[in-house]
Amino acid sequence: AAAARSAAPGGTAAAAAGAATAARSNVGTIDVAAGAGEAEAGAEAEGPQTTRSVAQALKRSAKETGIEGPLVGRLEGETSFVTGGDVVGPAEVHVAHAWDGSFADLTAALLKDAAGDLDRRYSIDLFSTDLLTPPDDPIGTVQRLVGGASEVLLVLDEDALALRRLWVLFEVLLAHDAGKLRVCRAGAPRGGFGDSEAALKHWQNQIDAVDWVLAEATRKSDEKRLRGHTERTWELQGKGVERMLAQLKKFLRREIYGQILLGAVRKGDRRAVQALLDAGVSPEQQDAFGNTLEEIASSNGKADIEELIFLRRMQGLTHSSLSSFFAPKELLAGAAREGVVDQALLAPFMTEPLGDVGELDEAIYSDEEFVAERLLPGSARRSSGGGSSTHTPSSSQHDWHESSLGSSQSALHDHNPGPVG
Repeated sequence: AAAARSAAPGGTAAAAAGAATAARSNVGTIDVAAGAGEAEAGAEAEGPQTTRSVAQALKRSAKETGIEGPLVGRLEGETSFVTGGDVVGPAEVHVAHAWDGSFADLTAALLKDAAGDLDRRYSIDLFSTDLLTPPDDPIGTVQRLVGGASEVLLVLDEDALALRRLWVLFEVLLAHDAGKLRVCRAGAPRGGFGDSEAALKHWQNQIDAVDWVLAEATRKSDEKRLRGHTERTWELQGKGVERMLAQLKKFLRREIYGQILLGAVRKGDRRAVQALLDAGVSPEQQDAFGNTLEEIASSNGKADIEELIFLRRMQGLTHSSLSSFFAPKELLAGAAREGVVDQALLAPFMTEPLGDVGELDEAIYSDEEFVAERLLPGSARRSSGGGSSTHTPSSSQHDWHESSLGSSQSALHDHNPGPVG
């Protein structure tokens, strides 16, 4: 902060916030202190400044000094006085943001995202673009920026201004299609996207309002260029803007609602947790340190929330049947061999017909016949010399079930040694 203010006397909070964060470009890293300080030197307006106003100040400064090229080019070869690392270097994260959002909030969001790693590199178009001479192929430039980054970080303010801008939507759609999109919140007092039902409804409305047709660019010529490009490429390739936009909205709901759920669990707001789970948020959500929702609720003493999340998580799991682990004959044979459970007790729960365990019979007959043979006292057992069934064509199915049920219960009673612990 001191370095930024010395470079820009009378600098506002934007310069101070920028001094603490390292911002990077596709060709290199730049210390925001240098960029913010230079921008503030030419800024006359007081109060919070937008990224656009910082860009305008940098542009005026470049004109007055006669310096050409992006700001990163002026910092080539400089080193950080904190870490000793190069101020300019390859980027790891490309930042998609709204130029009409607060510059101080943007830099603060990057500082939080860096999590103390002062050498983490971010690509910000404000510093990597020649503000006096725009690129001849802006679409190709954006494609190279997104394609060359390991991740693309979408920074959203309270009003989600970035999602109303056509260029940002283009960046974000490219990043999501490539599987490298992340999202974070700028300007929140406690960070994150909220922790209440009101926050859920607010972001539901913001995401639902995202529309490629209604999104705008500063220059009308850019709007025409971008829409024409998407029609020529995405539509012909079978992707389609609307289809890609629907997938993006699904991603945003999962990420943003998940962060709100984490906040609600920490806060102990059971009603908000219930609403978020009902909205389809995964109960498997984890925080940045790998802590599950149940662990967070338990550590905060919220047993009711922990139980709610556990039940919802169990509902979403596939519970395998016993037969997926054991073949029926193997289970019966193992029980008999170990003398743990009488086969007659297991037989009614088998879903496959079986012969005697000692004889791996090949014949297949109904479960009803199997139960009758196993459990009905005096019933004719099948043998090599033939046999008969207690169920005959002349008897009704209803009568047979009644007799087998009564006998089965009697047999189970005879074999039951008592309660099992």
